[in-house]
Amino acid sequence: MPTPQDQTSVRRLVTGALTGLSTLPFTYPLELVRVRMAIDTQVTHERATPARAMRHIWHEGITPGRPPSSLLIAFPGLHFYRGFAVSALGTVPYRGGIFLVWETLNAAIRAQLDDRTFDKNRGRIHLVVGAVAGATAQIVTYPLEVIRRVQQASGTKSPTRTIGFIETSGSVWQQRGWRGFYTGMGIGLVKQVPMHSLSLASWQAAKVALNID
Repeated sequence: MPTPQDQTSVRRLVTGALTGLSTLPFTYPLELVRVRMAIDTQVTHERATPARAMRHIWHEGITPGRPPSSLLIAFPGLHFYRGFAVSALGTVPYRGGIFLVWETLNAAIRAQLDDRTFDKNRGRIHLVVGAVAGATAQIVTYPLEVIRRVQQASGTKSPTRTIGFIETSGSVWQQRGWRGFYTGMGIGLVKQVPMHSLSLASWQAAKVALNID
């Protein structure tokens, strides 16, 4: 986007979404392993390791001497992508939303301040804008994150099939109503807000230090 006129809201959203989606297929299995390690620790009360969690995920639903009864069992690698579709769906508004809010607020602030004032307060401005961007994206997409976590954990109870989006949503609603879709959001904000505030501000500081436009 060579000029400010080219930096439309849609392009900002799409750019951020594509950035997140490009890495998701490679990082998602590690995310699932992390979730399952936490579950294994609660169930077995033993120290969970990545290798043990990966073995459990790979062998879910497999009975020695019996032919595969489902696609998941026939292709065990698919176990590592439980909840992937929901995660990809959430990545679009989450990553795209962060980039959209970040760029929009920065552009608005630049329009209100002269270059000297902006440069003098650049670090503080970026910390605040990064915090707002992270909080906004987290709040908007958190219900999808809850559904994703439930699907990731479903292998322990339903190893031979994938729990669908509608089934998962219905299960969350039956247990706790609409509040169930925001369970744990407070601690999520405690993590995400400072993380995005610092990471985005550091990114901009590095660009200034390296003289990258």
